[in-house]
Amino acid sequence: MKKPIVILGPMESESALLIQSLGQRQARAVGSFTFHEGMIGGYPVVVCRTYIGVVNSAAAAALAIQRYAPLCVIIQGTSGAHDPALHQGDLVLGDHLVHLGRFFTPHRDRGEGTDAFAWEPQGSEIVAVNAGGFTEVLHSDRRIIDIAARTPYPRGRVKRGTIGAADIWNRELDMIAHLHRTLGTDCEEMEGFGVAQVCAGFGVPMADIRIISNSEWHEQEEFNEKYGADCQMFVLEVVKRLIAEQTLM
Repeated sequence: MKKPIVILGPMESESALLIQSLGQRQARAVGSFTFHEGMIGGYPVVVCRTYIGVVNSAAAAALAIQRYAPLCVIIQGTSGAHDPALHQGDLVLGDHLVHLGRFFTPHRDRGEGTDAFAWEPQGSEIVAVNAGGFTEVLHSDRRIIDIAARTPYPRGRVKRGTIGAADIWNRELDMIAHLHRTLGTDCEEMEGFGVAQVCAGFGVPMADIRIISNSEWHEQEEFNEKYGADCQMFVLEVVKRLIAEQTLM
């Protein structure tokens, strides 16, 4: 039996088109998640709406891996730009993935206030990656990202870069600039690192692909969920290429 490709999308606007693209579709509920099983290009594919957040996406990924033993997992959807050169509709292919919610704060006495710029980034304890310490950066599978990088995308720029994730929506330009400068982040979202951490623990290839849906650098570029559809259609083409070229198989 062929190992399916699992695709995750947090919101309905980041998963509905992929679900509709499945042939021979059937739905299976597991807890609060629904896994939509079907076929794309004659190959089994499973799509799941994870709902927003690192914990939700990590839980969905773990359930999918346990249930389907997939060929790979792709997390995709919208994101906010950290790189000022990126605009709505541009894509970021996550060569590198970092957690934006793990920091060590230096001691300050009562009344001394806070200084987020002094917080020190902390890695995650991922035994399968680094049994002797903490891991600060995870990576999408290069084979998947290579395929994505040569998949045509006429709606904007495609950049291979660094995606940050945490349960936070940054709208302070000084903080966005700080994260971009110190961690190299090109955009931020709320799921990718959690999926990457679970996949690393199970030894399953994964990739994070994101579209810019909003940017604080550009006043007119407020969040617009319509860009989730463009990302899904791009990921659909990437999956078709993975299947046709038998990448990972």
